[in-house]
Amino acid sequence: MTIIKPKPTALITGFSSGIGLAYAKYLASKDWDLHLVSHDESRAEIGLKALNYSNTNVYLYDLSKPESIKELSKSIPTPNLIVANAGITKYGEAGTLSSNEKLDLFYLLCNGVIDLIESYLPEMKKQNSARIVIISSIGAITPMPKSSIYAAAKSAVHSYGESLSKELKDRNISVTVSLPGYVRTKAHKRAGLDHLIKKVPSWMWIEADQVVKETEKASLKGKSNIIPGLVYKLVRPFLQMALANSLWNRITRRRT
Repeated sequence: MTIIKPKPTALITGFSSGIGLAYAKYLASKDWDLHLVSHDESRAEIGLKALNYSNTNVYLYDLSKPESIKELSKSIPTPNLIVANAGITKYGEAGTLSSNEKLDLFYLLCNGVIDLIESYLPEMKKQNSARIVIISSIGAITPMPKSSIYAAAKSAVHSYGESLSKELKDRNISVTVSLPGYVRTKAHKRAGLDHLIKKVPSWMWIEADQVVKETEKASLKGKSNIIPGLVYKLVRPFLQMALANSLWNRITRRRT
């Protein structure tokens, strides 16, 4: 008698473009069942066409709202892999963002990620194995002037993921935090940061596919964190140095 094993399942937030779409394509090539979450219906349709894969379920939720996380966790069964990728880049001087903007941004990038993961943890602990991937940012470990709320949220979720990785190690659940630098996606343009595309040198950009391949490799090995891209691995020891930050800020400064 032939025993057919069920396909592994993945929940990917922010799937419609960039790293999320690249992750969906990668897992589709491995024949996973995918539960895909997007905020925007039109972008979700474009993402689905680009994915061109039948074993998918798509959900539309605004993950900057706590009620959306609650509804999502009721609608989507516990997966074998969570890829917490949804997010936006928010640019603005300190003191210029409204209270709602700050609350929504921090929830989307940090508190909502925590709520999402912890809503599934009780059932994930019952599985023989499970994995969690959190897409943070290189901004979690280096100052980001005029993106302080973004950097703070990414730093907080990075710390959460590292701590959770140690906590769940004996439960056969791996938690990996990925900290990509500049990735060729549409996120910067949507955030009004078009100048970065021209100002940041080409060698500082990496492709979303590369982020996914390196992140998956680290996750399968049970590593708690990964910085994709050779250039970022090399500069990591210098990211807190005044000279490095001065050069970084000079490169990325918006000219008025």
